[in-house]
Amino acid sequence: MDIRVYRSFLQELIGDALEHSDGSVSEIAAYLHTRKVSGLLVRNKKEKKRALQDARNAFDEHRHWPLRIVISHLGLDPDELGVESF
Repeated sequence: MDIRVYRSFLQELIGDALEHSDGSVSEIAAYLHTRKVSGLLVRNKKEKKRALQDARNAFDEHRHWPLRIVISHLGLDPDELGVESF
């Protein structure tokens, strides 16, 4: 597994989820369940599927955690994604 591709797609996925939701953990979790990685010619399919599954698990299991902590739990920097601190 290529960790650079995994982390890049994970960051892209969370950034996209932040744009298409109200910013709450539950809305982001709902958005992530609408995303799919499919097709015969998808590059780095293994890494993308794993990143999507890890993001879904984190946001599903930790709905009671603040958004910044869930994002940090995934190994991403909340400041890079533009998540405001409270």
